[in-house]
Amino acid sequence: MFNFFKSKKEPERQLNHASELKKGDMFSVIDSFAYPSWLKGETLRVIDIQTYQYQHSSDTEFVLETNSGQVVFLQIEQDDGEEWANFSIKIQRDEVEEIFGLDEFSRIFDEDSLTQIDVQNTPERHMQFLAKSYQQSESPYVCYFHNKDYRGQTLPRYEQEGGEPCEMICLASPDEGFGLNIEIWDGGETEVSLTLTRPMSDIVDLFPGDAK
Repeated sequence: MFNFFKSKKEPERQLNHASELKKGDMFSVIDSFAYPSWLKGETLRVIDIQTYQYQHSSDTEFVLETNSGQVVFLQIEQDDGEEWANFSIKIQRDEVEEIFGLDEFSRIFDEDSLTQIDVQNTPERHMQFLAKSYQQSESPYVCYFHNKDYRGQTLPRYEQEGGEPCEMICLASPDEGFGLNIEIWDGGETEVSLTLTRPMSDIVDLFPGDAK
């Protein structure tokens, strides 16, 4: 008789870690001055999940949207037993010129050795995402972009069909708290991103959406 009163509703999906996020899920960022005003204390919604495939590894990237419609990207980094939240924003050509100057920025592509560049101006809107200087950490390399969540699935073979190739150039601040990433796609289209690295504990209050 007791079964009559039991709910037939499936138990609500639990979220215990940001790495478990699915499309439609949400989480909050702590209210800290480490973040710009549009991001600190905000609740972000996952609007897409995509994958960057490298020769021997891959990264899952969460595409996030604020209540005001601002888009920010998140990758979770594991290093020496620690986890970090890498928040990234894309900047346009005129912003690259404003921040670095095109002559300074072009040295990344012109020099044979790993390049160190300095920030010329720090616009207030990007202040929390910028270091004073960046050092190229390794030579450019090719990765494959998949507009798909491959967690729990087998990735296509590297350099095989299924992914869009791009050349990656990565620079980091001396303390590795900030990054500058350049993606060069077939046809020459170039995307530039600024990355802010923060402790995973900055991500709080995970809210499951409708994903199964």
